[in-house]
Amino acid sequence: MTKSTVAESSRTSRSIYPKPSSFSLSHFSTADFIVKDFIEGLTGSAIPANRRSGTNFGTPTFDPKPYIRTFEGALERLKDLDEDLSAKESELKEGVRRAEMDHARTIDRLSLQFNTTLSEFQRLDSSITDGGGMASRIGGQLEQLEKQHQRAEDAKFLIQCYTEFSRGDTSRLEKLRRTPWVEDSIKCAIVSRQLSLIAKRNEGTAKPGTKELIEAFSESLEQDLLKQFDDAYREFNVPAMKGCAKVLHDFNGGASVISNFLNQMDFFIAAGKINAGEVVIEDDLKEQLSDPDANPPGLDPTLLTLIHEIRDVLKMESETIKEVFPYPEAVLGTFLQRVFQQSLQQRLEAVLEHASNISTLAFLRTLQVSRAHVMTLSDDLKAHGLTEHPGPLSSGTTMLLDQNVEELFTPYLQDRGYMEKEKESLEQLYTGLLFKFHMFHEQRKEQKPLGVLDRLKKSRERAIEKVLESELAKSQSHALSKIIGFERKAGKDNHLSDVLLSDADGKLNVEFPKRMLKWLAEAVGRSLELSSQADTPRDVSVMLNILVENMRTMYLDVALDAAIEAAEAQTKGEPDLSYLQELKPTTIIMHLMFSFINTALTPLSQTSLTIKREMIKLTNSTLSALEQKVNGVIQRTIDIVLAHITLLLSKQRKADFKPRDDEVRLTTLQTPTCILTTAFLEKLTQTATTSLDGANLTHFLTEISGGFRTALLEHLKRHSVNQAGGIMLTKDLAKYQEVVNSWKIPAVRDAFEIVAEIGTLFVVRPTAVRDRMRDGVLAKVKPHLLKPYLSRREDYASAGIEKILASEL
Repeated sequence: MTKSTVAESSRTSRSIYPKPSSFSLSHFSTADFIVKDFIEGLTGSAIPANRRSGTNFGTPTFDPKPYIRTFEGALERLKDLDEDLSAKESELKEGVRRAEMDHARTIDRLSLQFNTTLSEFQRLDSSITDGGGMASRIGGQLEQLEKQHQRAEDAKFLIQCYTEFSRGDTSRLEKLRRTPWVEDSIKCAIVSRQLSLIAKRNEGTAKPGTKELIEAFSESLEQDLLKQFDDAYREFNVPAMKGCAKVLHDFNGGASVISNFLNQMDFFIAAGKINAGEVVIEDDLKEQLSDPDANPPGLDPTLLTLIHEIRDVLKMESETIKEVFPYPEAVLGTFLQRVFQQSLQQRLEAVLEHASNISTLAFLRTLQVSRAHVMTLSDDLKAHGLTEHPGPLSSGTTMLLDQNVEELFTPYLQDRGYMEKEKESLEQLYTGLLFKFHMFHEQRKEQKPLGVLDRLKKSRERAIEKVLESELAKSQSHALSKIIGFERKAGKDNHLSDVLLSDADGKLNVEFPKRMLKWLAEAVGRSLELSSQADTPRDVSVMLNILVENMRTMYLDVALDAAIEAAEAQTKGEPDLSYLQELKPTTIIMHLMFSFINTALTPLSQTSLTIKREMIKLTNSTLSALEQKVNGVIQRTIDIVLAHITLLLSKQRKADFKPRDDEVRLTTLQTPTCILTTAFLEKLTQTATTSLDGANLTHFLTEISGGFRTALLEHLKRHSVNQAGGIMLTKDLAKYQEVVNSWKIPAVRDAFEIVAEIGTLFVVRPTAVRDRMRDGVLAKVKPHLLKPYLSRREDYASAGIEKILASEL
C-alpha cells in the first residue's frame, strides 16, 4: 500500500461528515420516486455516526455544517444531471427536426407520384370511353344494318310468296306453315296478313285469282290454328294454346281465338240453361217479398247460384288467360263484358220482371238485394286480382268492372225511375193501411158535399178498387188485401163494399204510424244504397212529402177534423166527449213523426241548403197546423164543458140554500145540482186523463177549473142563503173542491181556495164576519168585492152584517 493511499484512508476514517451517496437520472425516473423520501435520505446521510449511535450522553448541539455539505453536494450533482439532461434533450430535438424534414420530403415525393398516376389513369379512362362510344355507334349501325337486312329479306320473301301465289303456287308458305316451330308459324301468319293487304291494294292490277287464293290460304291458316287451339284447350295443353294464341294475335289481333276460347267454356253453356228456365219464386219467399212488415228476404236462388258460379269461373279462368294469351288484360275485359252483359243481365231482368208482377215492394227489395250481391261479387274480384293475382286488380280492369256493374242496373236507376217506384210503393202501402179508416169516415160523411181532400181520397179508393178487382194483378192485389185487412173469398166476386167496418177502424191507432215509419225507414235505407249521393237530398225530400201527405193529411187531419165536427155537433144535454180520446194518440203520433223527420230525414239533406230549408219549412208548417187543430179541439171542448157546467148550475133551486125547518135533515147531503155537476166533472176527469197528458192535460184542466170557479162565484151571487142553507152550500163547495183537488195541479188548487173561503162567509156567526174577512185568502180581497156574497145572507141586515161591511169599506 502506498503512502498516499494510506493517508487518504486515514483521512476518511477520521472524518465525522461522510460523503453523500451518489445518484443518477434513473433514480428519478422510477415510478416509486418520492421527493420526501429523497430529502429524508439526504438528511439521514448527513448525521455523523457517533450521533446516530447515541454515544454522547450529553445534550446534542445542532451542527448545520453536515447538512450544508450534504445538500451542496446533492445540488452540485443535480446541476450535473440537469446539464446532461439538457444536452440529451437538445440532441433529441435535433433528431426530431431532421426526421420531420425527411418525412416532409417523402410526402412531397409520394404526392407527385400519385398525381402522375392519377393523370395517367384519367388519360386511360378517356381513351376507353372514346373507344366504348365508338363501339356503341358501330353496334347501333350494325343493328340498323341488320334490321335493314332483315327487312330486305322479309321483303324478298314476301315478294317471292306473292309472285308464287300469283302463279297459283303456295308451297313456300305451306312449307313454313308445316314446321313445328312457333316462330315459323308466327312468320307465316304475318306474311299471310301482309299478302292480304297487298292483294287489296293491287286489286285492279293483280293477276286474276291471286286475291282469292291468298284469302283462301289465310282462312285455311286461321281455321287450322283455331283447330289446334281447340285441341290444345280440350287437352289443357297450355304451351300449345299459348303458341296458337300468339300466332293468331299476330295474324288478326286475336279476336277469333278469344271468341273461340270463351265459346268453349262450360260456364256459358250452363248459364244459358239457367237463363232459359222460368223464374219460379216459392210461396214463402213471395209472401216475404210483398209483406212490408217482414224483413227483406234473400235473393232468388237461381240468380244467387249464377253469381257464385261467375265468381268461381272468373277466378279459375283468369289464371288460364294469364298463361295463354300475350295480352291477358284485353281477354279478361272481353270475358267480363260477356259475363255481365249476357249471362248475368238476362237472369237479372227475368228475376226483376217476375218480382214486379208480385208487387212494387217485391221489385224494390229484389233490386236492392241483387245489387248488393253483385257489388259483393265486384269487390271480391277486385281483391282477388284475377290475372294480376296475388296482386290487386289493374286500374283498367277495375274501371271496366265498375262500368259493367253500373250498366247492369242503369235501366232501373236512371232518370229518377227508381224513386218513382219507391213513391208508388209507399203510397200504395199507406193507402192500403189507411183504407178502412178512410172508408169509415167516408160513410160517416157520405151525406155531406165532397171537398178537395175528400175527392182525393175517393180517387185513391177507386184506384185500390181497380187493383183489387183486376184479374191481371191477383198477386199484387193479394198483398194489398192483406195490408187492408180484406179477405178474399174463393169462388165469389169480391168488392170493397163487402168490407166490414167497426168503430175501431175509425179511431187513430198508434201501431199504424209505427208501421208507416218502419216502411219509410226501409225505403230511406234502400235509397241511400241504390241512388247516387247527389240525389239523396231530393230523395228524402220526396219521402218527407209522402210522409206528411199520408200521416198528416190523410190520417191525423181526418181524425182531428172528425173530432172538431163531433164537438161542433154537440146538442143540448150532457156532451159526449168520446172524441177527445183521439188527442192522446195524436200527440204520440206527432212525436213519432217529427222525431223521425228530425233524426232520419232532415240530416240527410245537409248537402243541399235549398232543399234543407224547404224541408224544415214544411216540417214547421205541418207541426204548427197540427198543434193548431189539437188546440182547437181542446178549446172547443173547454167551451162545451163550461157551457154544460153553467147549464147544470142554472138548475139550482132557490130553496136549496133556504130549506124550511122540516127539511133540515137534508143538510147532511149535497144538493141535486151538486151531485149532477160533480158526477159530470168526475166523468170529465176520467176522459181527460185517458185522452190527454203532459202540458195538454194541465192546460185543459186549468182552463176548466178557471171557468168553473168563475161560474161558481157568479152562482153564489144569485142565491139567498139561510143558516141551514149555508151548511148545505159549504158541503156543495167542499165537494166541488174535492173534485178539483183530485187533479193534483197546485195552481188550480190554490186558485180554487177562494171559493171555499167565500163559502165560509155564509156559515160564520155575524160577529165573526169581520175577523173572517181579515183572515187567510179573504184578507187579500177588497171588502166591496165580498159585498155581493154577504148580501145573500138571510141575516145580512138583521144581524148587522151590513154595518160591519160598511165599516170595512
